[in-house]
Amino acid sequence: MSFLKAEQPQLFKEHAYKEIKNGIIQQKVEPGSMLYERSLSESLGISRTPLKLALQQLELEGWIQSLPRKGILVKTINRHDVDEVFQLRKANEVLIIELLLPLLDNEMISKIEQMDQQLSHLMEDPIKFVYHDTSFHLFLAELSQNNRLYQLIENLIDHFNWYGIAALQQGLSLDKVYNEHTLIIEGLKARNLRQTTDAVLSHLDNTYNTIIENLKE
Repeated sequence: MSFLKAEQPQLFKEHAYKEIKNGIIQQKVEPGSMLYERSLSESLGISRTPLKLALQQLELEGWIQSLPRKGILVKTINRHDVDEVFQLRKANEVLIIELLLPLLDNEMISKIEQMDQQLSHLMEDPIKFVYHDTSFHLFLAELSQNNRLYQLIENLIDHFNWYGIAALQQGLSLDKVYNEHTLIIEGLKARNLRQTTDAVLSHLDNTYNTIIENLKE
């Protein structure tokens, strides 16, 4: 396991926080594995003080658990958390479509299509594909013009990426995800609420089902 080293002292804590969290999200750090402060400090090239601050923040957010005299346990994806996140995501993405449809114009449709087309160029890089997929959904939230709704989706984005990368590793097809986006856009272009929400919910359900079917609990 290796992490990039921080270059500026004032960024040590934030650097460690981002590197470790991204390692977990991208499955570079094995779920359920143990991390140790000494090896983390050496790998990241920082002292224990900023590292401890980063670890405290990660533990507060539920990514890790400190075990006295043992080390740092990397959390695993569990069904309860997946259920909670997808319940929130499904309810709010339906709301996004409801708010977005009356606002849509041809320029907005064009921007949505352009953003989606970028996915087709990321088929060989699953991690970038997942990040862009969630950015696409965040972009729809932005276009809905509800700032609080946008912030709610943004706050969950790390978990979306974590689950999405896990789903791809468990067999979710990139082609299938891309085709599901096409159906969402077709619904938006038709200004059809039912068609679009059905496409969004089907898209989310497919990811959810892949994760749940492969959970090891």
